[in-house]
Amino acid sequence: METTHAAAAQRTWRLVDVAAGRAAAPAGASGDAALDAAEGWALRGAERVGRAVAREKFGHDDQAFLAAELSTKLRHQDDQLVRMAVAVEGADGDPDAVVGTAVVFLPTSANQHMAEVIVEVRPGARGRGLGAELAAWAEGVAREAGRGTLQSWIGFGDHAGGPQLTPTTGTGTAPAEEPGVRFALRRGYALEQVERRSQLDLPLDPERLAAFAADARARAAGYRVHVWHGRVPDAWVEPFAVLETRMSTDAPTGGLDFREDVRDAGRVRRTEQQIAEMGRDFVVTAAEHEATGELAAMTMLTWHREPREFAFQWDTIVLRAHRGHRLGMLVKAVNLQQLARLRPGTRRVQTWNAEENRHMLAINVALGFRPAGGAAAVQKLLPAR
Repeated sequence: METTHAAAAQRTWRLVDVAAGRAAAPAGASGDAALDAAEGWALRGAERVGRAVAREKFGHDDQAFLAAELSTKLRHQDDQLVRMAVAVEGADGDPDAVVGTAVVFLPTSANQHMAEVIVEVRPGARGRGLGAELAAWAEGVAREAGRGTLQSWIGFGDHAGGPQLTPTTGTGTAPAEEPGVRFALRRGYALEQVERRSQLDLPLDPERLAAFAADARARAAGYRVHVWHGRVPDAWVEPFAVLETRMSTDAPTGGLDFREDVRDAGRVRRTEQQIAEMGRDFVVTAAEHEATGELAAMTMLTWHREPREFAFQWDTIVLRAHRGHRLGMLVKAVNLQQLARLRPGTRRVQTWNAEENRHMLAINVALGFRPAGGAAAVQKLLPAR
């Protein structure tokens, strides 16, 4: 949610529902292939809104959804339903007429009690009620789908100074004056958790990175490292799905009502397909416990195939039974070595961790990640009908 308070003003916009499937392309096509469809202009406009919001907050637009990514999310409704609306001031067909967006994610494989909501309003178009109308639309979609719990993650940049808010976890703070935070609290959301956004500036000294990997290997005797680029091998897809399932239960969630999300091989393959259609690539480093053959840990980095200077650190997990062997450091260090090999032009890696996840944050800090803002995780319970 990224908007400000609504001032009394004449309504000059209209909402356009970007229906799932209308921007469809042939199965397996890239997200770009759908952008010539009827709603392609709306998706391009939504990308521009997201880029403007991100640049205002962070000084770059790394985190903004691209139109091809939005198109892919709308086409794939297997594991979550996706609804999207744009606020338009001007003529349909003009991406620059899009001044705000709302996206609602409705999980179907698990967590069918909740919806994730994203609302963004372009800087310069705020204070006139667009955000309130987009948020009301999104909450209506969730209510109609029978979802009583709404969640949203509100990004913020460096927030040193100024009044701060503490989440229900008691760990970390979010800026009280951040427009999206103020807006969410006014709409009845509660601050349940704060995530730290960390940035690693590249390139790293290869000798230093090798030393991290070597030290971790020495502490991880009895574990074998595997590296997978672009696809998890068939022999490992089910164990990998187990690790992804554990991400939904083992990562701290604070006061957020987020429940176990069981993954399987089919879900892993569908996710890989979506990553490819979005124009992205990925590399995974995993650790196998040699004595049992169990996949004990993994981490994933992803990046855009087109020339861009950043990558994202996605999931990292070490199963509880295998902690204390430096596996987190091992898989992260090796995966960063792989990124340097596969994508040498990358200049920064960004990641998010709950502020109470001290162990993973310590690994990141040791590798050279620095704090670079964060996200306020907010939640709202809709009244029963």
